[in-house]
Amino acid sequence: MVDFNKLRGISSFSEDIVKNEAQQKELKEKELTEKEKKKRDIIEKGIERARPDLKGPEKEKAKEVLQRVVDGENMPVDKSIEDFAFIVADSLQTIENEVAPKNEYFYWIEDAKEVIHNMTDGDITDADLDMRDDFLENLDVRETEMRVYMALYAASNSSKAKERLDFLQLKLAKLQQLRSAVIATTKSREEAERDRQLKEEEKRLAEEYQRMLEEEQRNQVYSDAEYKANLLMAQTLIAMAVVSEMNPADHLQKLRYQEYMARRADDLRFLNKVSPNADLSEAYRKHMEMMNLVKVANTSQNHGQFTEEEQIKRNVCGAVLEYRRRDKDVPDKILYKLGVKSFVPEYSMSEELLQRHISNQSQSDVIKRINELRGRQTSSIAPKSINKERMQSFDMNRFIALKERLYERKI
Repeated sequence: MVDFNKLRGISSFSEDIVKNEAQQKELKEKELTEKEKKKRDIIEKGIERARPDLKGPEKEKAKEVLQRVVDGENMPVDKSIEDFAFIVADSLQTIENEVAPKNEYFYWIEDAKEVIHNMTDGDITDADLDMRDDFLENLDVRETEMRVYMALYAASNSSKAKERLDFLQLKLAKLQQLRSAVIATTKSREEAERDRQLKEEEKRLAEEYQRMLEEEQRNQVYSDAEYKANLLMAQTLIAMAVVSEMNPADHLQKLRYQEYMARRADDLRFLNKVSPNADLSEAYRKHMEMMNLVKVANTSQNHGQFTEEEQIKRNVCGAVLEYRRRDKDVPDKILYKLGVKSFVPEYSMSEELLQRHISNQSQSDVIKRINELRGRQTSSIAPKSINKERMQSFDMNRFIALKERLYERKI
């Protein structure tokens, strides 16, 4: 019988973990139901503030129309609905608990720094856990509210609505980033009940992310500090690949890190989709390259048992991450040989590009865009001087030498 645990790279997958994942699934389903109720409450509150004169059937009809707008249903939207949606969204935006919308995320950053500090200062108390839970719950509520505002603004074609929507999209990305950082760097209540002691790498990671948050106060979507903190997290994930006996606590820690990396990739892809620019495209490419290094380092063709060649590849992946952390470049040809980067051999339209209805671009432009979205090289055509078969071959001795060179050339 196939051991699916080994295929996942897990030697011992306890019943506690299975039970925990089932509970998490049930909790997420419950949260979805609560969010839908919350959306209805927000819409009703907005109508009451924007149009207190609406009563009875008129009010119910207005709630139904806006609910369909927020749910993204295909429906004809005329000027009256656009104007009404904009007025309701603006009225809701004034409900900010006396906090200016542009300054609110600075308060989030301060709170996130405090939560991470208290949870990683060597003594996890019940008060620390309560603060963490309250912070995450508050961000979940704000995300639901902001998504309602965004859907209402998106229904309007006015320039003011577009400006407000752009701002909320950036603000939502900031919220998701902070929430993911707190989840990734601090233990959940369940994890803390198992073990309140922190490993050295957990403390180090928390320090890196606190430095990242200090840079975030300069309002950067993807700062250099976050990139280096993410590199450290990626290194930890690679180190976990060789753990033969993973206990439930280590497994949950690994899941936290993996979830953070995936969420940040989604955030950056979303931002680049709604507001494409060179900086975001480069940030997304760098992040995907990191995730690809982790994937290559964790890939084994032998049921979780790494061959000698795979072990060397894994070590080189870790060396590349360390080199990046030292602000040094690694030649692209190394990443091609590792399989972290690859060429698109022929023209094909990706699902994301189809969704964006790109029909007026050349074949080479589309391939270039596919490469960017997948964290690949930006050139759409492989240089003729490169032998593709040779590029895919694995030279163990050269990789050993590479690893040694990467570690020897210290800053």
